[in-house]
Amino acid sequence: MMKTILIITVLCLLSNMFVSAQQSEIRTGKQGGDTVQLQGSVDSAIQKSLTPQEYQDYLAWVALGIGGLPHTLEGYRTVKKMGMAMRDPLDVGRVSSYIGKNGDLASLKPLPKRPGTKPSIAPFAVPHRQTDQHNTGQIRKKQTELFDAAIEGSHGQLVYQNSYLEKHSPGIFLADPTKGNQTVVGLSHAEIGHIHAFDGSIHLILSPSDTKEVIEKGWGELHGLANGVDRVARTYMLIYSPRDQQELAVTSQILDAAIQYSSHPARP
Repeated sequence: MMKTILIITVLCLLSNMFVSAQQSEIRTGKQGGDTVQLQGSVDSAIQKSLTPQEYQDYLAWVALGIGGLPHTLEGYRTVKKMGMAMRDPLDVGRVSSYIGKNGDLASLKPLPKRPGTKPSIAPFAVPHRQTDQHNTGQIRKKQTELFDAAIEGSHGQLVYQNSYLEKHSPGIFLADPTKGNQTVVGLSHAEIGHIHAFDGSIHLILSPSDTKEVIEKGWGELHGLANGVDRVARTYMLIYSPRDQQELAVTSQILDAAIQYSSHPARP
């Protein structure tokens, strides 16, 4: 199982690297002939369609890597429109009315406060990424091992599949959605979470109770579009990249809570 996820992750990384390298080569003229001329025309058309400030914003968006939308003018316009609907990611009030209601599950014990300041988050709906406080390759490897251990210890109840929302990375899913928490699996498509190769952050779907605990202790934030409709679960969260072994231990607790929430046999 570990080999499987490592292979998928490597393929995702190579895909991202290829796209980034290709874009870099195109902009520096390292590709030959008609390809450079064609892509140069496309890039020029995008630049001409945007103000200088917008074009710098576009380049900052592209630099985050693949995230569900193509790096075209239409893709950029779409992500900016999506951004207009984003809400405060640290507003616990977005989930407080669902705490204690059907489907909720308080799995987390009180967490310690996350040390230091909150990481900076890119100002785009997708991809939802940190721009600083990234972890090391060693910690990233241990993150993957946490996901592997969860799969291997689930006795077939959890599986790896390509992420429903990210599209370009492997995620943990319930093997049988009909046995899971029916108050959430319809929107999540039974996905529990996935790791982002770009920054080491993690997307997880937590219970309303556990979402409140994570936000208040500084370990993560809601996705700006998380609303329980539009294909985004109400408690779709970004868990900040764990920077050391102690933070990784907290991340492990949060991952376990996410698994328990989606596995909880609740009905609407």
